[in-house]
Amino acid sequence: MRQYLYIWHDPAERMLIASGIEFKDFLPALGESGGIVLRRGSAGTIKKPAAWQTLAGQQLAALAQEDLHACGSHAWADWQGAAPAVHEVEVAAMLDHRGALAPLPALRGRFLAFAHDDGWYLKLFYGEWDDAAALLAGAIPPGLGTLDLEALQQGGNGYWLQDGMVDLELTTHDIDSVLNRRL
Repeated sequence: MRQYLYIWHDPAERMLIASGIEFKDFLPALGESGGIVLRRGSAGTIKKPAAWQTLAGQQLAALAQEDLHACGSHAWADWQGAAPAVHEVEVAAMLDHRGALAPLPALRGRFLAFAHDDGWYLKLFYGEWDDAAALLAGAIPPGLGTLDLEALQQGGNGYWLQDGMVDLELTTHDIDSVLNRRL
């Protein structure tokens, strides 16, 4: 975990944008999942979609120890129940998708994440706010500061957490602009 957290929430899109949350921070929340489908690297093209892999729940701790930062971009979605079939075109399309979380009956998952340089930029779509709130409650070390999850749920503000302090921040996808001012 990094020594800071930048986060904001768009309730209409059911989307969180963050810097300072790495894949390993998801492990407690993913304990209830059957596993994830993961796409490492670029999204590919329409004619040649990027490859993806299915990882069962017991494989996630090992994945969290890998250098996902070196992958550059990656995307993943959790699944419940039986693992999705490898030939699921729907899953590959979802991992290349940049819009709102669409229900995928094949997955029955809670999260769809797009990350760049693990820990630097995260776009997380969620199905239910309670799942996102539980994830954040487990992913934010107390030393960073206490984030008011009810205020975050309402949207409208970004937040910067560092050294026990919580400050209001702009809402932006331009993580560099925030980090350049703050670090």
